Amino acid sequence: MNGTGVSPEECKYLDIIESKNLTEYKMYFGSIGEVQNFLRYDPDINSEIFYEQKSKSSSVAFAGAPLEVAIQYLIGGYSENYEKFLSMARQLEHINKKKAKVRKTTTSFVGQRPNVPAYIAGAPKNMYRLERTEEKKLKRIWMKVTYESSTTEEQIRNRGIIALNLINLLEMNNYMVDFRLFEVCNVDNEIFRCEIELKKPGQILMPRLCYYPMCGKEFVRRVLCRIKESMPFKCGWGLSYGVVLSEEYTRMIMDFHDKDIYIGSPSEMNIKGENIYEDADTFLEKIGIGDKIVLPVYSK
Repeated sequence: MNGTGVSPEECKYLDIIESKNLTEYKMYFGSIGEVQNFLRYDPDINSEIFYEQKSKSSSVAFAGAPLEVAIQYLIGGYSENYEKFLSMARQLEHINKKKAKVRKTTTSFVGQRPNVPAYIAGAPKNMYRLERTEEKKLKRIWMKVTYESSTTEEQIRNRGIIALNLINLLEMNNYMVDFRLFEVCNVDNEIFRCEIELKKPGQILMPRLCYYPMCGKEFVRRVLCRIKESMPFKCGWGLSYGVVLSEEYTRMIMDFHDKDIYIGSPSEMNIKGENIYEDADTFLEKIGIGDKIVLPVYSK
């Protein structure tokens, strides 16, 4: 350890991209487990930039459980208000089921199961056949993990619930979903970009796996800070740990595709944290996918 952080040669998660005016430090994790795998070996800290290690020194009131516990939470154990989270998620799921598409059944010469009355009557079309499903489409969702300091726990919780609900809605409508959390920020001409894949297309959605990085303040205020402390930055990141970019610049840096869905901070998504049904309706209106799938109305 030489006190300058990690390098791409020794860290498989890091890529440094140099351009004419910018240096981008890109960290990509294919799962939440990979974040834990990176941090558990206590990667080298860039002590030339980070004179104080805020991932450790921040108060419990501000940043939650100590860093060692925050890292352990990456592979399980974080359950603060999780039952409340699940209970509220089920309220939306109950409404979703009323809008679920049901594959139609028709009679045919061949099929999945017999039509017993038709068979007894000697009808040639004596089998039931499910209509063919459409080819599955891919949808990528990017969720910005950071938020303003004034954001309430209820706003953060509701955003998490609604994000997972969106995944369920899309999968009910024949989409495969790629779900990623990210942070992108800058100091001067340096950009820090971190991506964490929480769900790959075709994988089963695991709410407990997503809950901590979406809703736990330790993740933002300890885990992400600890990752930054190991970046080989040259500029003065030690005081602010970076300035969050606007949605416009975020889209430029992250190179989102037109069909991707961007989930910003709770305030960006007009989530107030007071009524989950009203927040869900406002959120779905904000992302504008009503022309792609049939959306439930939750607040009526």
